[in-house]
Amino acid sequence: MPAIGSRVTGIDPTVLDAQRAINAALATMPHPDVRTPDGLAALRTGTTHNLGTPQLTPADRHVDGLVRLRVFVPEQPRAVLYRVHGGGWAAGSPEDDDLLNDLIARATGAVVVSPDYRLTPEVTVVEQIQDVVEGARWLGRHAEAEFGTDTLLIGGISAGAHLAVTSLLALRDMGDPVFGKFAGAVLDCGPYDLAMSPSAAAATDDTLVLTRSWLDGLLDLGLPDHTLAQRRDPALSPALADLSGLPPALLTVGELDPLLDDSILLAARLRLAGSEADLDVWPEGAHAFTNMGTPLGEVAAHRTTSWINALLDRVPRNDPAAVVHGFVNEVLNGGDIDAVDRFWHHDLKWHAGSIGDIKGIDDYRASLRAAVDGAFTGMHLTVHDTLVDGDTVVLRFTNSGTHNGPFLGVEASGKHAAWDGIGIYAVRDGKIAEAWFGEDALGMLVQLGAVTLPG
Repeated sequence: MPAIGSRVTGIDPTVLDAQRAINAALATMPHPDVRTPDGLAALRTGTTHNLGTPQLTPADRHVDGLVRLRVFVPEQPRAVLYRVHGGGWAAGSPEDDDLLNDLIARATGAVVVSPDYRLTPEVTVVEQIQDVVEGARWLGRHAEAEFGTDTLLIGGISAGAHLAVTSLLALRDMGDPVFGKFAGAVLDCGPYDLAMSPSAAAATDDTLVLTRSWLDGLLDLGLPDHTLAQRRDPALSPALADLSGLPPALLTVGELDPLLDDSILLAARLRLAGSEADLDVWPEGAHAFTNMGTPLGEVAAHRTTSWINALLDRVPRNDPAAVVHGFVNEVLNGGDIDAVDRFWHHDLKWHAGSIGDIKGIDDYRASLRAAVDGAFTGMHLTVHDTLVDGDTVVLRFTNSGTHNGPFLGVEASGKHAAWDGIGIYAVRDGKIAEAWFGEDALGMLVQLGAVTLPG
């Protein structure tokens, strides 16, 4: 197996000299006790790193029931990067990353969306994960309409990297269809083992930026009364989780960072789980050096944007199977009927066997709404096989639901039924133009007790 990563080499010596000078200044940085009101206030005051003005104009998006989202939109977006700010869970805001988010958006063509999640100790890390998950779910439903693309990336720095990967795992484990839209993860110096990796446990109060007292204090604020065993819960410590099925990832960390081993462990376990994982260890890099406006941070940022561009260059565009699966996941199973415009042409043709044909998006949307209030409730379509031939996609599926209304002359039985079917979809220019849909109605009626087969 190839190496999972390496210490970055070939850096201009003047860049390293500049970082050493910055590190000498960082060594004088005060570290008050964050568990006290004054210490927490000092931490929150000292997290801002922006010393300039972004070229793109950020916009704040307030979504009902969700945290505030800060958005950078480049020309001709080709993806959306959901990027979570750092601050030890207890400090920070999306504005702290404005310059870096602006650079990433302009260099990659990715819209950068940053959630303003609630901070500890007002909430726990568990609730922060919920905040970030809800923002990701909103993006999954609205990115196409808002930004013209539903190709998603996720990332973050420090505590934000932790919240990014734990939220990605939560989406996977809850079976949310948005998980499948994430094409990559960009994770910068996160704590991935909250019981402390060896390098974190070896930190002292002389460690640059993130001292041992701050590590202990921030974990106490974010997970009060949690034992070490509870902090090792895979839902909180992603390096200890089942990592199967995750998208390609870039992990960035400085060699002077006490969280070095966290990135090494997560990268290794991602590779063992079958995912792509690139690990960059930067010489002379302290914790969160990439967001301090330093020459070394600029070099690391160029590496990050190059990685994102290379990843997006190989993401399929308008993949027919992805279009059809998106329709199944978001509209049929997710119930977001308003999203049907994203998956079907307005002059569509839909052939449904004995039910008849439907033409045009308006009539088709009306038929979907009628189905929601129709004979079966709790409907779910499970895809078993997908065959693709050019722009034609064939699905073999099982449909299921509870019979709570009249159907084909049969009164509601209250029975649950599951029946097989097949769908054939013609995809043109990234949307479904025509489809043929057939189901085993006889098998359904047998399960409902309306028909008895001989023998």
